[in-house]
Amino acid sequence: MTAIVSTQAQITKELAQTIVAQRVSHSYLFVGANQIQTNELGLWFCQALFCQNSQAGYPCLQCDYCRRIAQHDFPDVVLVQSDKQSIGVDEIRSVKLEMGQTGVESAHRACVIMGAEKLTVAAENSLLKFLEEPAGAITTILLANSTNNFLPTILSRVQIIQLAAGQDEQLTQKLHSQGYSQPDIDLIHKAHLENLVAAEDAEHFTKLKTQAQSWFKLLITNPQQAFIAVAASILPVIENRIQQQIFLSLLEWYFSQYLQQQAQQPTWHQSRRLVEQFLHAQKLWQANVSFENSLEQLALIADSIIKGS
Repeated sequence: MTAIVSTQAQITKELAQTIVAQRVSHSYLFVGANQIQTNELGLWFCQALFCQNSQAGYPCLQCDYCRRIAQHDFPDVVLVQSDKQSIGVDEIRSVKLEMGQTGVESAHRACVIMGAEKLTVAAENSLLKFLEEPAGAITTILLANSTNNFLPTILSRVQIIQLAAGQDEQLTQKLHSQGYSQPDIDLIHKAHLENLVAAEDAEHFTKLKTQAQSWFKLLITNPQQAFIAVAASILPVIENRIQQQIFLSLLEWYFSQYLQQQAQQPTWHQSRRLVEQFLHAQKLWQANVSFENSLEQLALIADSIIKGS
């Protein structure tokens, strides 16, 4: 039994069953805070799809196809990964062109995008049509640490697989010893802040959380005041880029909850546009637009959306 089958037994079982039943979807989003596990699951699923000696939908891991997929050396599995801060539209266009070709060793092809949360808005829009109308027998697998950074239109076209993840007890104990409350620790896990809070003391994290909550409420109710609050309230408590990332990750979490709450409301389309503009602002920041300018531009656009212009 491989490590991923052991740690994600239920998910691998369900994926294997879809292969046996020939009910494989044309697009998936695998989501997990542990990037190594998420990547392992993506490759395992590709091995299961192409394995020459699969048993009950599980890959043998020993055949030529399985070994070459593990080595990233199988022509019908296209891997997209980038060390850059974002994955742009040019990369997606190149992938779409390659995926439009017929399979080399199989009638089926797969595309795996690692770190898919780094896709720019333009790249997601370029990917959207490909997800809607795949050219032939193609399975697209997005691997990401959260669903929060994707356009709602992307999320509606993929099957979302959430990896099982328990709280890191060692980290939880460490945060408790540093003075973090249990609700804040729960929020840190939910918002995937585990790797960001190591150098943050509990008191300052509370300040960041309070500002993020307050500014989020202003943004969806009174964007003009949200614009003013960027310089007046937020910047004084943000000392470095890590804290900027914590603030934006908290906003991601609040927006994800907000979008779920608005799903059946008459203002759903307005809410969706606000979320899309937040994701755009976040990606501007990732592309080195200043934190202040990213938030202020978001507030101005939110004001236009809420006014209906």
